[in-house]
Amino acid sequence: MSTAPNYAEVGAFVGLDNFIAVFTGNGLKNILNSIRYVLLSLVVVIPLGVAIGSLLNRKIRGNTLLRTLIIIPWVLSQTVTALLWRWILNGNYGPIAYLVYELTGRKVDFFSSAGSANVMLVFANAWNTVPVVIILTVAALQTIPGDVMEAGQMDGATRWQIYTRITLPLIRPTIITAVVMQSMEYFNMVTLIYTLTAGGPFDSTQTLSLAAYQNAFNYWHMDIASAYGVIIFLLNIVFSLVYVKLLNTNRE
Repeated sequence: MSTAPNYAEVGAFVGLDNFIAVFTGNGLKNILNSIRYVLLSLVVVIPLGVAIGSLLNRKIRGNTLLRTLIIIPWVLSQTVTALLWRWILNGNYGPIAYLVYELTGRKVDFFSSAGSANVMLVFANAWNTVPVVIILTVAALQTIPGDVMEAGQMDGATRWQIYTRITLPLIRPTIITAVVMQSMEYFNMVTLIYTLTAGGPFDSTQTLSLAAYQNAFNYWHMDIASAYGVIIFLLNIVFSLVYVKLLNTNRE
């Protein structure tokens, strides 16, 4: 007489077997995918957010409207963002694929190769999260006293020199804070990746957090999912210690 498996049942202690299964499978690849996803996203989001925030801090016509519009992507959930970009980038009926076909006569599928899928994933993530960095940058810039800038101008410094040698160093703690916040969010992100690529093609966009989710709720491999969760927890601790060190160095 066979009995149905009980997924909530605690089994025998297996030691490090689950971790060995993770690293003999796709564990190392998922770690590298996670690190690549975080680094590429930061490379795009942080400089772009600081640049746009610096522009929006200046007195220009329509500044209030621009600040309002720039917030819209951040208000949208990760699910909505992923569905939006999956439609825009769809190789059969997406508007971008249609424009490419009209211009070149060739059909494109942005999610058919590992390289393009990773680029599109980072692009969608940047579109959704860059407003956070913009808001932090604008807030930090507005705390800089005006006499500091005037002193630089009186000393004969150009606008670029004032920006690179005075403004950026003064908002450096805010930039580091933005790096900490966003990198932790990207490392633990599931919804956007799952909805947009589901880890494909061929697990090229599967991160640690996505692997933990899929093993737990798609395959019911709670043991492997738990091992992934412990690995994510340990890596978060390592990243947190590095960021705390950076913040302390900045204060010194």
